[in-house]
Amino acid sequence: MRHDGVKRLRHPDVGHLELTFQSLDLHVSDRAVHDLVVYTAEPGTASEDRLELLAIWAATRSRAAQHAHRSPGAGSPPPDA
Repeated sequence: MRHDGVKRLRHPDVGHLELTFQSLDLHVSDRAVHDLVVYTAEPGTASEDRLELLAIWAATRSRAAQHAHRSPGAGSPPPDA
């Protein structure tokens, strides 16, 4: 079974988003069904710009977390000379 439509929501950081969605039921066994839902913004809209901003923030935070994890003492003051 497939479902589609438009979802309107307000993100606390970027504001209003209007996203198109498609949902598809994936039967993985006789008793289990997974629901795959894909959300997209229409090209050229403010919602597309806001999703891109969220993606940039997520990538930036991810890189910062990876850097902090690899650098022992990151965020600590340097030892006295």
